[in-house]
Amino acid sequence: MSSTRLNCAAALAVVHRDLQVFLSYRLRLVSQVVSTLFGVTIFYYVSRLVSVRAFPTHNDYFAFVIIGLATVELLTSAVHTVPGTLRNELVAGTFERTVASPYGPLGGIVALSLFPMVLAVVTATTMVALASVLFGLPLHWPTVPLIVPVALLGMLAFLPLALLVAAAVLIVKQAGNIAAFLISGLALASGSMFPVAILPASVRWISEVQPLTPALELARHELVGAAMSGSAWVAVAKLAGFAVVLIPLSIFAISSALKVCRHRGTLIEY
Repeated sequence: MSSTRLNCAAALAVVHRDLQVFLSYRLRLVSQVVSTLFGVTIFYYVSRLVSVRAFPTHNDYFAFVIIGLATVELLTSAVHTVPGTLRNELVAGTFERTVASPYGPLGGIVALSLFPMVLAVVTATTMVALASVLFGLPLHWPTVPLIVPVALLGMLAFLPLALLVAAAVLIVKQAGNIAAFLISGLALASGSMFPVAILPASVRWISEVQPLTPALELARHELVGAAMSGSAWVAVAKLAGFAVVLIPLSIFAISSALKVCRHRGTLIEY
């Protein structure tokens, strides 16, 4: 069996393990669906209070914020969940097996990101489906299938951020505050809940130098037919650029963190 097939099999084994752990908490899936429903319901009624020129109808803001929340869910699954899962592995002592296995710690950390991202896609899809079925979210059906490649490209652009925070977890064993700050900052500057145009000009440039903004614009364009500030192909190129540039840098950061931890003898400590 080739090394590629072995690596894929190892990654699938990690995903299967994470799925089994998730399903072992019998009410977890139900509670996640219920909490998603509560979130959709809250923002539906909040949207009834929004009356501004940027959103001609209440439903326009409802569509804007629901797609924003769904996209931020993908970001959160990467930047917060993956480093948190890595730290849990260190605390439980199970990361030691990955380090000692032929798969290695780098492959193991990347594999830890797979199940959270799949779960985030399911959660985001559930959120949009509930908003559409229960509250009449107007989906633009001709372009809805295009959200699949957009979501994949977005997750590739978000993954390096998760790996960079995971590198910090290996070094300092705690990086929850870094992840929370990064998610909040990106969500604030990208226009997930309100248009970027209302931000002060001094900080508006941040929306142009991070991957969440083009991911949000593409998602809104494909799902609800929202107009984009520029070309869709430019947004795709931005996401691809973030992935191409940042993935090698994040892998280098993880590799460097592993070398530091081995030098210190702290790789499996917490």
